[in-house]
Amino acid sequence: MWNDLSCIWQAAFREAWEAFCAGCIPIGAVICDKDGNIILREHNRNNEPQTLNTRMAHAEANALRRLDTRKYDTRSLTLYTTMEPCPMCMGTILMTNIKRVRYAAEDSYCGMVHLLQTEPYYSQKKVSCIPEGGEAEEFQITIQAYFELGYIKQGNKSDVFDKFMEHCPQAAKAAERLYAEKWFDKAAESKTDVSEVYDHIMDVLRER
Repeated sequence: MWNDLSCIWQAAFREAWEAFCAGCIPIGAVICDKDGNIILREHNRNNEPQTLNTRMAHAEANALRRLDTRKYDTRSLTLYTTMEPCPMCMGTILMTNIKRVRYAAEDSYCGMVHLLQTEPYYSQKKVSCIPEGGEAEEFQITIQAYFELGYIKQGNKSDVFDKFMEHCPQAAKAAERLYAEKWFDKAAESKTDVSEVYDHIMDVLRER
């Protein structure tokens, strides 16, 4: 449940919820120093009116572009993200010289953590990537699968949703049930706090 999450994961999911409420892909990211203090928070901004390159406005990339590398030793920082980094974000992490990444959910569609084992350039960077899994992953897959269902309902095909269904069927099915009720949309309209959203999803998942 929400109160069981660390303050860092709470901040990351708060960013993901802010993205959803803005009509953007619901992914959030935070950067912490070696003592666990949050120094940056960001979210996906692909559908915000001020975003020029909507295809590159990913949460992790947004955070890393704002990071003052003259102020911080990037090797001592940790990036937390609610979804496994994509090819662009994984490359940005490496080029920023971040050495620790924690991600809530595995991205079975375009997650690129596996490159740390298969690509020589990536492997020599010695980046530690650790999945959180559990409830955190289930929540992220549920809210992102819900977002993808909206894309499908507009007449588009979504390989992303299909991959979510294969990897985490309980979350994808919960998303289908919630989408039928337009639950997330109503929660966004009523400005429901992410803590309530998170706990509701955990209750839905326990009912399966």
